[in-house]
Amino acid sequence: MIQLSYQPAFDPYHTMYRLIRILVALGDTTSLLVDHIRILDFYFLFPFEIAHIRLTPQHRRFRSTAQTYEERRPYGNQPEDVLIFDRMKPMQLAALDTLATKGIIDPEAWQRGMVIRTKVPIPVDLCARVNNANAADSQLMEMIVALATEYSLLGRDGLKARTGLLEHRYDAA
Repeated sequence: MIQLSYQPAFDPYHTMYRLIRILVALGDTTSLLVDHIRILDFYFLFPFEIAHIRLTPQHRRFRSTAQTYEERRPYGNQPEDVLIFDRMKPMQLAALDTLATKGIIDPEAWQRGMVIRTKVPIPVDLCARVNNANAADSQLMEMIVALATEYSLLGRDGLKARTGLLEHRYDAA
């Protein structure tokens, strides 16, 4: 029996669209390490997994956000989060590379492992679609912005440690 299924986690075009939505939500001051934005993308795609993040007390309300997005859980069994996150990496890097080529993120910063939003405008039609989608997912976007701005990536209390998606024991910070 042959079964065809679509998983947006492994679609570089969908990944680019998600990353643009995240960049728009974060605004013009976006400056993150690549792994930080990769983690944001994972939880943007799988918001029901937010419940597994070790959140600070002021952000524990986001666990209810995870429950509101439970209907986005894919039908059937899904591999462990770490495995999916690792498999998403080539698509995420390809999408970021394309965004750097188009000038939406700074190409020089991208080469250094940073994602910095530039002043290059997103096409009007795409921007309108992104703004409408972000407004419809306002709770999710609020959570993504909080994970981007109020949590560092590195260290014992960084996003790598809090999510368990990446190794954190040897972080310098």
